[in-house]
Amino acid sequence: MWFWKRKPSPISIAILSFNRPHYLREVLKSLRPQISRRDEIVLFQDGAENPHSGRVKASQEDIRACVDLFMAIVPWGKVIEADRNLGIALNYERAETYLFADRLRPRALFLEDDLVLSRHYLAVIRNLLELAETNERIAYVSAYGNMWASRDEQRRRRTELQHMHENWGYAMTRAAWLDERPFRERYLALVRDRDYSQRDHAEIMAFYVARGWTTRITSQDGARWVASLELGKVRLTSFACHARYIGKEGEHFTPQHYYACGFDRTEMYDGAPHPLTAPSSTEIDRLLDIERRRFKGSVDEFYEGHAAAQLPLHP
Repeated sequence: MWFWKRKPSPISIAILSFNRPHYLREVLKSLRPQISRRDEIVLFQDGAENPHSGRVKASQEDIRACVDLFMAIVPWGKVIEADRNLGIALNYERAETYLFADRLRPRALFLEDDLVLSRHYLAVIRNLLELAETNERIAYVSAYGNMWASRDEQRRRRTELQHMHENWGYAMTRAAWLDERPFRERYLALVRDRDYSQRDHAEIMAFYVARGWTTRITSQDGARWVASLELGKVRLTSFACHARYIGKEGEHFTPQHYYACGFDRTEMYDGAPHPLTAPSSTEIDRLLDIERRRFKGSVDEFYEGHAAAQLPLHP
């Protein structure tokens, strides 16, 4: 039986939100047809004022609008609001801790407020999580795929997987999360008790150098990439593109950067999903070798042209 025709098992989904209700609306609208009241949907709403820098980073009106939107579109969902500004790293930390440590969920999907999903996103994620549950060398999975491939190419390669670039719309198992805890706790100790946007980049890079890495990427995403590498695990996404990035304006993106990266030209896959081909041990080794060389080199930016950001399993 094709995996998308099975009665889907309940899924736990964390949605991380801050101050962009206009983006959040689009994300929730794309998610709503794919979920039911059997699913656990939690909004982790960050707060406005950072206690360490004293900076007010959002208006209470925007924060309230995000919460109200969520409850209107997912009325059975749960909202967990922060009483202060945590920043993205600690907002992710509390979301993962809530689902994996407090609720003991075996798997979960994590979405930010700037990834619009195709109608099959959750079906593909469930298939990918099945692969991850049977292969401990898979750390993260997502279904945003190749955001620069034409629909014709996506149809031809619809059963293929490739290496993830960003950790957008990712899912993981509790077992994979537990494996990363020692590394992640070391990293989080370097960004706690300060405004995340003012983290000590030199201190974080020194932490990496002491472990044999020369990367200058100090974000919480980068910490996940290195943690996976040290464990000998890969991050995989479908080749077919099942999501569209809409974050033209935010903490790390400007409209100019957005258009330069070509995200406005994304063509989401329009066909039914197919079961995905599990990676071989040799394929995983090859992807890990590419990643190790990148993080031991001097590459600071992940996008060195669209082709370099896409690492297919089959060379």
